[in-house]
Amino acid sequence: REASKEMPAFLKHLETEDNIKVWFNNKGWHALVSFLNVAHNAILRPSLHKDKNPEEYGITVISQPLNLTKEQLSEITVLTTSVDAVVAICVIFAMSFVPASFVLYLIQERVNKAKHLQFVSGVSPTTYWLTNFLWDIMNYAVSAALVVGIFIGFQKKAYTSPENLPALVALLMLYGWAVIPMMYPASFLFDIPSTAYVALSCANLFI
Repeated sequence: REASKEMPAFLKHLETEDNIKVWFNNKGWHALVSFLNVAHNAILRPSLHKDKNPEEYGITVISQPLNLTKEQLSEITVLTTSVDAVVAICVIFAMSFVPASFVLYLIQERVNKAKHLQFVSGVSPTTYWLTNFLWDIMNYAVSAALVVGIFIGFQKKAYTSPENLPALVALLMLYGWAVIPMMYPASFLFDIPSTAYVALSCANLFI
């Protein structure tokens, strides 16, 4: 009978639309319990009678989260390392196309005799190849900057930490500095730009 008397009041409170949302940082083991307990105390103390001192009432919580086992830590480490390795392979795959694209115009100029016309007009071979290299390295730098910007945007700590970011930038730029000059002699092996692009892109994957 006593339960039946309390039932109407209980059902009445079920219709309430007052909600509370607790935000917490899931990086901390005790964050969820701590912030939820703060919310509970914030609800409890205003509900006390006026003659009660809110400072004397509160809810105390003890949290003892389980630490990760060695097996769980090993799985997380392997997963993180695997993801970083896949990202590195994707970057290598993407950047291999950039230096190979620089031979398209070189082959076309050679086949169409445009390069020969420039030499006849007085352009020295040193000037021709040096200007090509400077233009290509500037275009490559734009691609490398985009790669670094994407890593920073997605907060890939393996690549953007203060210790690793300078090494990443240096590695990308030195790769372009080393590979682009290698593309110039290889361009003489082809007469069709598209064939050269595909072949040299595949070769760059293994450099």
